Amino acid sequence: MIIAIVISILLAFIASISFLYWGYASTPKAPRLSSKTSREELTVGTEKRTYWKYVPSGLSKDKVPLVIVLHGSGIDGAKIRAWTGYEFDQLADRYGFVVAYPDGYRHNWNDIRKNAPFPAKKKNIDDVGFILSLIESFRLSHNIDPRQVYIFGYSNGGMMALRLAISNTSLLAGIAIVGANLPTSDNRTDDLQAPMPPVMMIHGTADRIIPYNGGRVRFFGKDLGNVLSTQDTAKTFADSHSGNKTIKTDHLPHLDQDDPTTVDRKIWFQGEQKVVELYTVHGGGHVVPQTVAKFPRLMGKVNKDINAASGAIAFWGLDQP
Repeated sequence: MIIAIVISILLAFIASISFLYWGYASTPKAPRLSSKTSREELTVGTEKRTYWKYVPSGLSKDKVPLVIVLHGSGIDGAKIRAWTGYEFDQLADRYGFVVAYPDGYRHNWNDIRKNAPFPAKKKNIDDVGFILSLIESFRLSHNIDPRQVYIFGYSNGGMMALRLAISNTSLLAGIAIVGANLPTSDNRTDDLQAPMPPVMMIHGTADRIIPYNGGRVRFFGKDLGNVLSTQDTAKTFADSHSGNKTIKTDHLPHLDQDDPTTVDRKIWFQGEQKVVELYTVHGGGHVVPQTVAKFPRLMGKVNKDINAASGAIAFWGLDQP
């Protein structure tokens, strides 16, 4: 009896140490900002939905852009705000736009995949309606420009961004997705329409959740169906724009010699317009590249040669005076 108790305690101790090593990452401290975030509520149908918003002080009274940041499964709006290094808030202060961090239903989204076994999918939560209501709410309360709505989505949030962009191609001025590939046609709730809004993509070749080379997605033993490869996803988005396109490739400067990951960039142009910009992070995991936040080790390596938030803002042209 005593031996069994000792073994149980030892196993519990080993499990705790293993979780701390592989599954825990401390939350970085928020920087000094011109204003404060606030948690708001919005009723959509019969569901009460929540979101965090950041509105810089001294915001222009003219129409301003809105950036919506969608979290991955298992976390919420506050966590993706931290996992993007609070960079969107700082950029909002600098360039004058509003940021929203919506909370998914029970920490997940009813995204574009047919085979996503999340509570939001099983209950068929109206997440498209939620985001549409959120945009309208910001239009009325903060004079945002409906023609300048952008979405940044990570993982499950990236898949939700794809659903929003594909189901209503005129809704968004641009999207940026991290760790999300287009599902195959048999695993897609919405058919791809043309043209897609401009898309920036970031994906790690060592992503163990959404495979860079495509194929079957499994998450803690759950089957989420098939996705295209990252390269095929980018090409599909580029091909949704008719007419001739040119492609430019380069390699990003390596900023930290202790960082084992490197980044290649591939851009599809139509005239002067970037329609797709793909960052391939060699050796990168299922993470958001930036220099502030730490991710659990089990999610893989975080690259420091690209900052996902500032990269998205630049891709959308919001860093222009």
